[in-house]
Amino acid sequence: MKEQHNQDQELYQLEDEMKEMFSSYVVKSPSSQDTKALLAALQPTFNEIVSTPEEEFRQESIQPPSFLSQLKAQISFYQWHFWVTSTLIFVMLTLFSSNAYVTEATQFYQFAIPLSMLVGVFYTYQTWNKQMRIIESITPFPPALLLLSRMVIILAMNIIMGIIGSFYLSFKVQHFELLPFLLDWIAPAMLIYGMIAYVMMRKGVKFGLAFGIAAWIVLMVIGAIYQTHGSAIVQFSHSQVAGIQTFLVTLGLFLLFLAYKKSLKLQTMFR
Repeated sequence: MKEQHNQDQELYQLEDEMKEMFSSYVVKSPSSQDTKALLAALQPTFNEIVSTPEEEFRQESIQPPSFLSQLKAQISFYQWHFWVTSTLIFVMLTLFSSNAYVTEATQFYQFAIPLSMLVGVFYTYQTWNKQMRIIESITPFPPALLLLSRMVIILAMNIIMGIIGSFYLSFKVQHFELLPFLLDWIAPAMLIYGMIAYVMMRKGVKFGLAFGIAAWIVLMVIGAIYQTHGSAIVQFSHSQVAGIQTFLVTLGLFLLFLAYKKSLKLQTMFR
């Protein structure tokens, strides 16, 4: 009892000390004169709304959300240190690959770029706190589509930086063929990212990330086995390999499109 009494006294003392500090933040209740002044200021707008036909008001005032405009707006979501870190990672990856053979450089890109995409999605979700998600959930732009737009930014960043690095390697690495090299890492990266987006919209963010990590590991293992023992198991011509890789890119883009269509109707995905 004595301990409880001491705690109560401390709380009362703290309240007295903070009362004067917080008193300046207390907003007084609006008076009737304030209410009348506010209504008078809003009255011209009310009159304009009443005089506007309902059909015209609906067509002109309610505009569907633009995905491209949202992409531009969401670039500011990623702070400068994210862009600097991402750029440094790709610079180190490219410089490291420039001192290797073509097959090794391919393996580096196949390993690093899908991993960079996974980390980017994880960073996006972790920095999108619950309070901000609640605020953004009441906007006309669906929250699932908002996250998908940020994922598209991550995808575009990795693809663009990867292509720039590939062009650099084409001048530094011997026996380098640009188009096959691009397909070698773009195909698995696009497929993994399409699967992540699709599963996220169906099962939630955490399940989508877990599925993406599992798919990345499986593809890396299959690629390593094929490069080591593939010629003894099954042989593909260069045109057949290019056809399979083109199909994987198309499948990844199709899954991304299905995720986009699903996000338009999804109210919540944070489960």
